[in-house]
Amino acid sequence: MLDSVSGILEQGNTRLYDATLQAYQDLQKDGDPNHTHAIVVLIDGQDTQSSSTLDDVVSAINAAQGESDNSIKVFTIAFGSDANKDVLTQIAPSGGKEYDSSPENIQKIYDDIATFC
Repeated sequence: MLDSVSGILEQGNTRLYDATLQAYQDLQKDGDPNHTHAIVVLIDGQDTQSSSTLDDVVSAINAAQGESDNSIKVFTIAFGSDANKDVLTQIAPSGGKEYDSSPENIQKIYDDIATFC
């Protein structure tokens, strides 16, 4: 995983809301109801290009919370000082969690997320 993340090049265009909403909808549609599902959102900046809004994402997640014991958990990780922690806290409602990360603690965060799932 670290090799994959290290190979990502910053291009300045971030679709945080679109990507999160699409991942959430894909898991709702195709996820196995007998398994726990989670989405991990790692971002070092702000949404700059989504056609969806923060309200769209939050509404979709909140509408599905409590529908079953296997609701989708969303974990958000702010990586760096440019990430908007308030937005990430809103995206990670009950069942998930927002983290503030650095290269020194990223492994601990992923270990913590694994205990939720």
